[in-house]
Amino acid sequence: MKKNLIIYGILALYLLFNIFVIIPNRSEMNLYNELINPLMWIVMCVVAIFLGKDSGLRVRSGVNKTQSLLIVLIIYIILYFLSGLIFGFERTPYSKDILSVLLNLWSFGSIIILQEYVRLQLVKNENKKMYSLILTTLVFFVLNLNYSNFLDNFTDFKTIFIYVSSVLLPAIAESAILTYLVYTSGVKASIIYRLFVTIPPFLIPIVPSLDWFVTAVVGVVLPLAVYIYINYVNVVKNERLSRGERKRYSPVVYIPVFALIAVFAAFVMGLFKYQPVAVLSGSMSPTFNRGDAVIINKLTKQEKNELKKGDIIQFISGTRYVVHRIYKVTNDEYGNKAFITKGDHNNAPDSDQVSLDNVIGKVSFSVPLIGYPSVWLTGVIS
Repeated sequence: MKKNLIIYGILALYLLFNIFVIIPNRSEMNLYNELINPLMWIVMCVVAIFLGKDSGLRVRSGVNKTQSLLIVLIIYIILYFLSGLIFGFERTPYSKDILSVLLNLWSFGSIIILQEYVRLQLVKNENKKMYSLILTTLVFFVLNLNYSNFLDNFTDFKTIFIYVSSVLLPAIAESAILTYLVYTSGVKASIIYRLFVTIPPFLIPIVPSLDWFVTAVVGVVLPLAVYIYINYVNVVKNERLSRGERKRYSPVVYIPVFALIAVFAAFVMGLFKYQPVAVLSGSMSPTFNRGDAVIINKLTKQEKNELKKGDIIQFISGTRYVVHRIYKVTNDEYGNKAFITKGDHNNAPDSDQVSLDNVIGKVSFSVPLIGYPSVWLTGVIS
């Protein structure tokens, strides 16, 4: 424990140096990232290894576990870039000339490798296993947060909610799985995990453009999936377990659960023809009320032309998505078919016409009350 206290003290000084010296002087960031920071981590890594060389504890390792991890991460990379076909792509902010790529690989790759060796020593030096794993997870979670404009993420409840969901939760989940990998599979496994997750944007000019919600889900689900699979590999290696006991830990057991989660997520995000939409106001009462959910049938251009008076549609009005009833079928100034809409609870029709291009779909049916979580979430982030 005394050895770890020395390492923790050095890491604390490093963190304070970054927050109070480096971040306020951003003009020197290139020099810091490419030279000073790697050198500092080399020194810290050497000290950590020296302090841990006499440790009697041995961290587990195994080639098969690393191979299993590679399978999971390759699947993740494939699915990650396929998601760009759904959410679109965006250019990465990193330069792609050879020198810049090599400098980025050195700056980030060297830090990843050195940090994981320090993590390894912290796990090895502590006799209380669970205490060590939790503390090491928290230490590296704090170390790897981006403290540039950190306080800007706490200006209002919406910003805090998005920051916690899309940054802090994935960061703590990643730190936890890295500590678990170091303990169960060796430092090579944690390095491979971080390289696969971190390096692609430096090598590839475009990456999927994911919003904060998808980023939050991926950031938590990936570490969970890796944990489940590696835990299964560890159990299979335990020959004292019967075949029936091993089956209980098989990742196959979780496939239906993950499949259902994936299908439900795709349904909620509107990847299918039918999409649920929460009712955020009482403008359509009593047909459906605030907190209900309506199922929208997304229409083709031909189906939009077949809409008639009395149909309830979802459409775009400015930056808002609205669900109202067609009050009158009319034509716009160019003679194209358009609609006048009205909420059942409103006294007057909506002021703006709705063109066919702004129509998304038609309400098929509603389900009472189940939209309240979305109503609450919308209230939080709006």
